[in-house]
Amino acid sequence: MSLHCPVHAACGGCRYIEQPYAATLQKKQEEAARIYAGLPLEPILGMADPYHYRHKVYASFYLDKAHHVAAGLYEEETHQPIRSEDCLIQEASANRILKSVCAIATRMHLAPYDEDRRQGVLRHLYLRVSHSEKTVLMVLVTGARVLPGSREFVHSVLKENPQIKSIVLNFNDRRTSMVLGDADKVLYGPGCIYDSIGGIRFRISAHSFYQVNPVMTETLYQTAITLAGLTPEQSVLDLCCGIGTISLLAAKQAKTVTGVEIVRQAVSDARANAQDNHIRNARFLCQDAEKFLEQCTQPADAVFLDPPRSGFTESFLRSLSRLAPARILYISCNPETHARDLAVLQKKGYAVRTVQPVDQFPFTAHMEAVSLLERIPRPQGSAGKNKQ
Repeated sequence: MSLHCPVHAACGGCRYIEQPYAATLQKKQEEAARIYAGLPLEPILGMADPYHYRHKVYASFYLDKAHHVAAGLYEEETHQPIRSEDCLIQEASANRILKSVCAIATRMHLAPYDEDRRQGVLRHLYLRVSHSEKTVLMVLVTGARVLPGSREFVHSVLKENPQIKSIVLNFNDRRTSMVLGDADKVLYGPGCIYDSIGGIRFRISAHSFYQVNPVMTETLYQTAITLAGLTPEQSVLDLCCGIGTISLLAAKQAKTVTGVEIVRQAVSDARANAQDNHIRNARFLCQDAEKFLEQCTQPADAVFLDPPRSGFTESFLRSLSRLAPARILYISCNPETHARDLAVLQKKGYAVRTVQPVDQFPFTAHMEAVSLLERIPRPQGSAGKNKQ
């Protein structure tokens, strides 16, 4: 069965939404087979219910033809807004909140922000929905430093949407495709919400990285933890650790875990998450992962990698191979750069034991994958020969 989206062709956000889900999984499996040719590839893991999976929602404000405030995505490769309040892949309560906020803004005569004229107020709405606790963090991005009638706005929003537990005002008047600016002001609540994966509760703030699909995130991370085969005597490195999701899951099985992340707010959240969950064998460092590796003398039994879409530089992978962990668990949101980096690590003495694709983004062309690499033992005497 497939559902109909009237704007999917223009939007481009979920280009396969009109196709049966099984067909889209087959398409991704074939694409994975092409990209990971010659590597041990597992069947892609899909969702039982692939609709309304996005628990992280961005929308931009604009005026519709009736001069009412509306919110939506931009048409593919344009700056033309498309209403997305009934999106089939956005979490259902987030869709309802989008409609509610637009209606309140219309009643209060809050104008959308015009980037060219640098006039107006409302620019973007960013919603984070907790899958486990059904609560919502709402971030209102404005192009003006002051939200007129902020108390009335907050009161109206909370009255209609009691699942919202925190509202943050974010200021961004720059000409940029980045949604969030640097300046935040908490209008209501603690400025964060919580979600749980594998029995661990994670704090999510406005600038935290946290996967958009919590159901498949748990599948992805638990797959990586299982493949790692950790024991209570082992030490773990988690590079690009974000708010500590993988680190803290690994800490339940390993002796020690060190997470490294360059984003200061994420490191702060990771430390708070460790404290909130009473996990004492994990530490978090705010540092560039490549610079950390260049200076690292700490041995590690397993290393978890979860980089941005660009993957890693060859110098990073060279430093990693010098550290010589027994196992590397590489999680990637870009199979092309993933396969490229796996080929580099193979040349540096690692064998790819498995590649497991995961459908983190149903009805889109994107997928994630986790791979297990193991260091190939060198024959005795080979180290001495290499030094000559």
